[in-house]
Amino acid sequence: MQEYIKQFKIYLQEKDSSPETIKAYISDIKKFIKWYQEAEGSLPDIRAVGSLDIAEFKRHLLDKNQKPATINRAIASLSAFFSWLNVPNPTEEIKFLPEVKTAPKALERKEVLSLIRSVMSSGKPRDAAIVALLLHTGVRVSELCALTVDDVVLKDRTGHIVVRSGKGSKRREVPLNSTARSALKRWLDVRGGSPGFLFTGKGSGSLTPRAVEQLLKKYSSRAGLEQITPHTLRHTFCKSLIDAGEPLDRVATLAGHENLNTTAKYTRATGRDLQKAVERLAWE
Repeated sequence: MQEYIKQFKIYLQEKDSSPETIKAYISDIKKFIKWYQEAEGSLPDIRAVGSLDIAEFKRHLLDKNQKPATINRAIASLSAFFSWLNVPNPTEEIKFLPEVKTAPKALERKEVLSLIRSVMSSGKPRDAAIVALLLHTGVRVSELCALTVDDVVLKDRTGHIVVRSGKGSKRREVPLNSTARSALKRWLDVRGGSPGFLFTGKGSGSLTPRAVEQLLKKYSSRAGLEQITPHTLRHTFCKSLIDAGEPLDRVATLAGHENLNTTAKYTRATGRDLQKAVERLAWE
């Protein structure tokens, strides 16, 4: 079973799935296996798993008060896994739960400012540049870690970064605003212009996505915020552009979205938007 999971993970990586997607798929599959083992007293025979097993797993998640989105994701993860195994897919007859879709979590302006103050107080130009790029370009963490010095073009009033390792191996240029340019200039003054990765980890290798996650965890904790991930900052970038009135196709191009439907999710109200809406009706 562990070998199946290992090979499936390799398959997802070769498909250029995002680290977040891979992590979610593997977690859901392991959750199903654990449930099955506890319910049946043995590991599942993958080729013998049927729709009844998936239905009972779905009921188990419902009994644990899991959110519809969490349950639907688990079903989707198992569907992808069984399709990859090339066996009869037991999830085909399982219906997804209805869910109220809201925009992905993004930071409000005051939270962005708290995070920035936390990073700036450290006095580390590298960390400030990392956060500035994530916030002001919306690049994926894997794209950020793959950037080299040659991928950065800075001029007096303009600039851009070249993303060569985008999703689907697609190249794109992302413009840099004055905030991102200033942060990068300060970092390059310290780093120097020698060839290689823009942000290095231990040794001369590239900074890893895991290291960036830990960096944000540290600064969000210091700022008194809920844990912030690189994807939170990507969501913040996209949501901020939509809120500022930028058209979907422009935001999609900047974010490297292949499908406008992906970008359209940022036009939905967030949980906070809905809370603000009902608060306007409060008498106190």
